[in-house]
Amino acid sequence: MTAFLTTTRKAAFAMAAIGAAFFTVTAGAGAANASGVYAEIKFAPYTDHGTVDGYINRGYSDTWTLDARAGQQMTTDLISHMTSASGTAVYTLTAPDGWQMVTNTTWSQLWLPSTGTYRLTLTSAEHDASYTMNVKID
Repeated sequence: MTAFLTTTRKAAFAMAAIGAAFFTVTAGAGAANASGVYAEIKFAPYTDHGTVDGYINRGYSDTWTLDARAGQQMTTDLISHMTSASGTAVYTLTAPDGWQMVTNTTWSQLWLPSTGTYRLTLTSAEHDASYTMNVKID
């Protein structure tokens, strides 16, 4: 009987550990898609572009950053994924010195004036919005 109880306890402990691990992974994945993202856009090695996906709740914003040099050309294309209750995401591009270079748009192509960290702040004024943003720097 003691061997049976020991085996049962070990099995129960293992199931509890698996359940806790599943909860942690699931909760972590959901948090990554929540509004309020502040992260860096990463380019794959030897490429000049990057893509990020996200979801914005109305009234919140996601901020993506990237480092660039003066004289480079940045092209940004923001695509909102439409559903029956979705909104349109727009972004504001802010230079390293705080100057808002572009506001409330979905596409831009411009020469960067200074070297440093640029911020792309995405918002959706009327409804929640899911999006894909493509950024290319030449």
